[in-house]
Amino acid sequence: MDDLNRMLAETLHDAADDAPSGSGLLGGVHERSRRYRRRRLVTVTAVSAAAAVVVAGIPVVTMLVTRPQPVMPPVASPPAATAAPSAPARSSAPAASNRPSVAPPSSAHSSSTANAVTLSAGWTAPVFPYTLPATDGMSAPVASIDDGNLIAFFEATENRHHADVTITVSGHEPVFTTEASETPITVRGHAATLRTVDVAPAKQLTVYWKESPSRWIRLATDDTYTPAQVVALADAMTGGAVAVLPPFDLGLSPDGLRSDTVTASRMIFTRPGGGEFATVLRKRQQLTGVNQKVGGHDAVLTRRNDQVTLAVDVPGWNATLQITVGGGLTVSDADLLRYAAGVRILNRSDPE
Repeated sequence: MDDLNRMLAETLHDAADDAPSGSGLLGGVHERSRRYRRRRLVTVTAVSAAAAVVVAGIPVVTMLVTRPQPVMPPVASPPAATAAPSAPARSSAPAASNRPSVAPPSSAHSSSTANAVTLSAGWTAPVFPYTLPATDGMSAPVASIDDGNLIAFFEATENRHHADVTITVSGHEPVFTTEASETPITVRGHAATLRTVDVAPAKQLTVYWKESPSRWIRLATDDTYTPAQVVALADAMTGGAVAVLPPFDLGLSPDGLRSDTVTASRMIFTRPGGGEFATVLRKRQQLTGVNQKVGGHDAVLTRRNDQVTLAVDVPGWNATLQITVGGGLTVSDADLLRYAAGVRILNRSDPE
């Protein structure tokens, strides 16, 4: 037994010499924990419409824990020069087998039938209807919507001979608030106006025209281009289908409403007669009066002056997801929570 004890003691002594120090071991554990946290997905689930009903069609909100780099202005990878990007297929909710069980909301609120929002699966991205010829000095277009106006942003990747170009398509004549010199020109066979705003470090050049009875187009850049080159850019526009890039993947979307604003932090749907259904990713706010849990995350659902707001804490993004319905539209608590459960924050998002 003495020999056995001696051999065991020597073995333990040798292993102790190779072991990391206490501080090094703790640091390694912390670093590995941070790596695991960055990879982890926080799954936020919905709640059902009533306690006695098991809802089979509730999707899952998956909020990426990784904090993305800001995407303002966004930059896209160049597509092939021979084909314009096409709109993505309508997204759908995740498979039911991946959904955890959910609890009913703590309080129920039934919305009026006439103005009640109904939800349908997925969301179809609108498309910007034009593009410019691909060049080595500019990135592929990134499309968005602002207040109903379709916008395509072409970022300059070479700044000696190129400048950023923004093309806006709207249903009304542009309104300008800055003083500028204006020159009548012709673009694409239409009477147009070239505006020059004399500011530093570069003059701002904008050409706008009425493309059709219901469509106005505005192309804005700077004096890296000559006025003749700006006109040439406008003339070079061809038909395209540049899909708008959303900040969220929606498992559900409000049925029958128009996509009015889609930016790096907002998706707003509107009804022609009035009413708004808005989803906004904001920098993190302190929630008070927590009365809901969305997949384990604190949430506050409030109703005030014919408007309902659901704010969900998203600590992994250091953000708050805020959903607001109002302006004449109504939605039940259960449907609002179901909608929130279908929102997945994408890496291109940038909390405002």
